Order: sequence, then C-alpha cells, then structure tokens
Amino acid sequence: MGSPSARLNVRENLRPWIESGLEFVYAPGGLAVEERDGDLTRSSASPAAYPVQPAAPSAPSAPGRPAPQAREPQVQARPAPTPRAQQVPSGANFPEPWNSFLRFTKPDARVVMTYMELGLDLGGQSDPRRRAVLKNLQAHLKWPPGTINFWPVAALVNGALQPDTALFWRGWELWHTPHVICFGDEALRVILPDADPGTTTHLLENVIVHKLPPIGQLVGLLPHEQQMAVDSVANIRL
Repeated sequence: MGSPSARLNVRENLRPWIESGLEFVYAPGGLAVEERDGDLTRSSASPAAYPVQPAAPSAPSAPGRPAPQAREPQVQARPAPTPRAQQVPSGANFPEPWNSFLRFTKPDARVVMTYMELGLDLGGQSDPRRRAVLKNLQAHLKWPPGTINFWPVAALVNGALQPDTALFWRGWELWHTPHVICFGDEALRVILPDADPGTTTHLLENVIVHKLPPIGQLVGLLPHEQQMAVDSVANIRL
C-alpha cells in the first residue's frame, strides 16, 4: 500500500492493525484509501483485497500499421481519349477524299489555311518545297499548337484537282474559325467566286478572309522573304 514513507489516511479503528503489519483487509464493496506521496494525491476505490496490482499495460499496436484513415472515393479509370488530330467531328458526312482530310484537323482551331495545291499535299502527293515553306511560316507566326486547320479548296479526283466551294465551306462550318488565310488568287476564286482579286482582306459576316501570295510563288523566295510576305496576318487577333 504505497512506499514506507507514504502517509495513509484511514479510519482510526483500523490504524492499530495497519501499524501492526496488516497488509490485506477484507472489505466487501471496497475500501476508500487516499494516499499522499510528496505532491501526488491519488484517490481510488480498490477491490476487496489489497494491495491493488497495477493494470497490465495495453498491448502495443503492431509496428508499421498506421492509424485507420478515411478512405478516398474510388474513381473509375477512363480510357485515354483519341488524339485530337485523329477525331472526326460528329455528324460530319463528307465524300472521299474529303472525309479523310478531317483526320488532320483540330476541333479548336482559330484559323483555316488553304491553297490550291493543298489537296495534293493531303492526298499523298506532297511537295517537300511547299512543306518547307509552311514550316517556315508557322515558325515565324509563333501561333500556339492547334491554332491552324489546313482545309483544301480542291481535292484530287480521277487524277486531277477538282475545286469545290461547297465542301470547303462545309468544312469551315465544323470549326467556325474567325479567320481564313488563302494563298493565291486561284484559291480565293474557289472560296469567294465574286471577290475582287485586288482586295487582300474580305470581311464576311462571321469570318475574315485574308489573301496572301500563292504558295508556288513563296517557294522561290528566301526564308526571310517568305516571312515578310505573311506579315500582314502576323498580328491578327486569335
């Protein structure tokens, strides 16, 4: 019942027994004992037999097992989307080879570029010189990726380029780009048959058509001269 120096407060009729060496007392219902040891004061209701054995320490938790945490909601994995450049717009119904040209378009384009020979380049008869010009111009314009859709004014049919004004504008209807950049008068006549060839900017109701020199002419220019030829569209608002 505490250390030898502990001072016990018990009923006086029990003190002689305690001082005579009594260690155990039978007390139905328990005996209230108050023990003061230094500055520590403890009050307990002990079981019938004394001294009270300290409770066995609780078993330590298993190492490496963190406390339970709220489970995060399960998110069902979705399949990776098809790359944008391969998505065919829903509801689009174009004859071949126009339907195959849709694979090269992006749904969020802000500019449609076209030229008379584009149907050849997209139809498997590309010219590396035209490709080099377009690469140089795109590097000069520094527009974000996905800004430009290349959409032809003519397609290769039975070995010859066949212009088609209706199919060009049907393609434009898929994206409603605010700008169309047209290289050369021949391509412009397909887009706008009644346009004044001396005018370089044509304001329509929902789109602005910008006319630039033909690609065939730009091929013969130096790279910096090609860039100067398109400076009129370098600052258009996208």
